[in-house]
Amino acid sequence: MKLKEIADIRTGLVLSRKKAPLSADVKIHYKQITLKSFSSTTSLTIDYIDEFVSTEEIADTYMSCAADIVVRLREPITAVYIDESTKGMIIPSLMAIVRVKSGIVNGEFLAYYINSTISQKMLEKEIKGTTIAAIKTKDLEELDVVLPSFEEQKRVVAFMKLSQKETELLDRLKKQKEQLSQAVLDTIIQQNKDNN
Repeated sequence: MKLKEIADIRTGLVLSRKKAPLSADVKIHYKQITLKSFSSTTSLTIDYIDEFVSTEEIADTYMSCAADIVVRLREPITAVYIDESTKGMIIPSLMAIVRVKSGIVNGEFLAYYINSTISQKMLEKEIKGTTIAAIKTKDLEELDVVLPSFEEQKRVVAFMKLSQKETELLDRLKKQKEQLSQAVLDTIIQQNKDNN
């Protein structure tokens, strides 16, 4: 089945149309997802969320909702899952908003599916442009989606989350090991320097 059969897909907001000029009397502040907000996992990197100032209220269709999937349309094509902690942010036009239609799809599973090597290979074929490589929302709509049972989707999500936690722990351990090695080396050099 195609992604468009199980989800509504639209492009985010063209920010230049809603940006408040510096001289504006009325200013409404929003949080905005940026291209740097995307991580190698399906989670947003909160450190790279920007502030956007508008003179008018932004329609809900351009705001992130819990259970949305937001996809970068520029390379690298990456999907993130929106949870309760990341809802209510503006999604700009460099991204697509994927809202699951039915109860047969787990949104987190779909984000992992879009980030899978199989899906990435399909999307790479659709990339256009040499200076700024990107896909269109139509390309995303035509992505073939193979869905296991809903229970299997939940098990895959649980496994992927566990795998991400393990990777994060191993990365932290690696950094600590590098710091320890450097501290030992520095101590030995300093001791020999002091003895001479």
